[in-house]
Parts: sequence; structure tokens; C-alpha cells
Amino acid sequence: MKELKITCQQQLENLQQEFDEFAYIVSHDLKGPLRAISNLSGWISEDLGEDLDQDIKHNIELLQNRTERLERMINALLIYSRIARFEMDLKEVNVRELVQGIAAGLQKDKPFTLTVTDLPVLNTYVKKLETVFTHLLQNAVRFNDHAQPQVWVEAQRQKEFVIFTVRDNGIGISEDALEKIFKIFYTVQPKDHQENLGVGLSVTKKILQVIGGTIAVQSEKDKGTVVTVTWPLLPPNGKPSKNKL
Repeated sequence: MKELKITCQQQLENLQQEFDEFAYIVSHDLKGPLRAISNLSGWISEDLGEDLDQDIKHNIELLQNRTERLERMINALLIYSRIARFEMDLKEVNVRELVQGIAAGLQKDKPFTLTVTDLPVLNTYVKKLETVFTHLLQNAVRFNDHAQPQVWVEAQRQKEFVIFTVRDNGIGISEDALEKIFKIFYTVQPKDHQENLGVGLSVTKKILQVIGGTIAVQSEKDKGTVVTVTWPLLPPNGKPSKNKL
């Protein structure tokens, strides 16, 4: 039985490695043709000159936007495939300072009010935690049409986890969309919306699966969103961590 478990584990590791290699090769092989299409459409536009018919100009811009979006999707797939293998270093991080730093960067594009409560100092996967909070804060601010967007981030210790809650007063999510938001590239906005690729929650959920955490979303349309994340105080390998709240 022990040998069977080892064999199954080895098979899973081999499959994961094959998938990572496949995603890497495909992403790089696809980028070349995409860039060629983008360059060619730009050259065609230049050759046709400034008196270009508006319909033709629109179609060329649409083609360039599509190729740019597809390249971003390929990059996102590459990031997604690497989640379980990269940025797994354990370091001490002041979560309050981490969240405030991410928020400061987002404030440049869209001012909002941030309130933080009881955020701890943890010895954890700092890059993973940073990625999770970046995606959650981006969503909280991006999908908010209030004159004064507000975001609340708080933490509570529960047994071997820290429960992080990110709440906003944004536009919310409809009930039918709640079932789809963790699917990669799913977005409630039109696909042509360049700022929203639809990968943030997919990457966040994958990170939490890798480290042994969970994520849940509660929301109603026009009534804001509450995201609850359980973040393990002990890494999956069982080594003790220096955590304090």
C-alpha cells in the first residue's frame, strides 16, 4: 500500500511537471505570431495613411486590441501554471503594512478610503499573501462606482488559521455570477474591457488551494461584496511558524 501511495504521488508530480512545461512552451510559442499580427496591422495602418476610412481604422484597432488581450491571457496562464512551484519562501510580514502599501499604489489611479483592523504579523508565504491582497483590493476598488469608495480589511484568529475579511461598498455581484467568478477569464464586464482580464479570483483561489486555505464570497448586486479568506498559520509541511496577532 505504501509503495502504491508513493507511485501515485510520483505520477501526480510528473503530471504537474508535464503541465507546467506544456503551459510554458505553448505560451512562448503563441507570443511570436501574436506580436507579428500586431506589428503587421500597425504597418498596414501606417501604409494606408491618415485619411484611413473610419470603419477600417476601427477594425485595425479592434484587431490590435484582441491580440494584446490574447497575449495578456497567455501571460496569465503562465502565471497560473506556476503558482504551486514559485514564490513559496517563508518570511515574516507585517500584514497591516503590506495591505497599506498595496492600497497606496492603487490610490494613484482611483482614490478610496481604506480601514484596517487587527491585521497581524505572520511568518508566511509573503509573495503569495501579497498577490492575494493585491487582487482582492483591485477588485474592491475597480468595481465601485461610489463617489467615495470604501474598503475594510480585518483579521481574526481561529485555531490554526487567520480569517481575513475584505469588504467594500461597491457594485456587488449578481447571484448568477457568483457561481462563475472563480473560473479563469470569467468577467461580468464586456470582454473588450482592457482593465479586466478575469484572472484575479482564479489565481487567488489557486494560491489558497496550494497553501491549504480557502476563499468565500458573499455579495448582492449594488450592495457591496465581502470576501473571506482563511490563511493557515502553519505551512502545509507542518513546520512551526512564528505568528502573533
